[in-house]
Amino acid sequence: MSALRAVFIYEWKRSLTFGRMIWWLIMAGFPCLITALLIWIQSTESPIPLDQRDSIWSMIYYITVPCVCTAMSVLLTAGPAIASELEQRSWVYLATRPHGIFYLLLGKYAVAVTWGFTAALAGLSLAVLLCNAESKMQIWDAMARLSLLSALGYAAVFLFLGALFPRRAMVFCVMYTAVVEVVLGAFPALINRITVQYRLRSLLVQWVPLSDDVKNSPAMEYAIGQGSPMAHTFWLLLLTLIFLVAAIAVARLKEFTAASESDL
Repeated sequence: MSALRAVFIYEWKRSLTFGRMIWWLIMAGFPCLITALLIWIQSTESPIPLDQRDSIWSMIYYITVPCVCTAMSVLLTAGPAIASELEQRSWVYLATRPHGIFYLLLGKYAVAVTWGFTAALAGLSLAVLLCNAESKMQIWDAMARLSLLSALGYAAVFLFLGALFPRRAMVFCVMYTAVVEVVLGAFPALINRITVQYRLRSLLVQWVPLSDDVKNSPAMEYAIGQGSPMAHTFWLLLLTLIFLVAAIAVARLKEFTAASESDL
């Protein structure tokens, strides 16, 4: 644990760059911006009906916080985790240390989760404070838990993709999110059961005050599961563990080279 803590502290301090902090502020401000725009539209056109406010705000915050803010925040750290070490030519040194790769990836994973969750929590807290929903605390509590699960899941997925394709990690992470999580995750097939989005949506409908029209809509029929929140949380954490173990296994078994293409 001392080695993991040392790696986490080192990677956390190294990630405190001006560009990273600006990105954190942009991600944290995204749900606040959407909230302000929606409030302005309500004031100039027509307000949201009282019986639909909780449903609409819940869906908006689900899209902007766990899906966009959290996923995009962890992408910047987890995706290029191995590529950054290869570029700095420190991979050989880490690979020769006892359990060096194991602690390195776990430390970078923890930093990615921390960046993603704190950005989501900060943006969510201010956005919920500004909105006119009736069940603010219930919405905040549900979105905070979904954001944590989203950070854990997506950080593991992006770390795995970064281990498979270190030179094009960001490209493959974006492609995976668009094709698998967004497109295939909404298909009525077995593949959507192994996506992060499927589990998050299934928890969403059970944790937030959605109207019956939204819950019983055709779009939700195959997009969510019928199990208990504990079951969906278990499967999501299991999926996270599988991707994390796979990332560490690939990093340990794959023969990376620190040489640039011009050196070959």
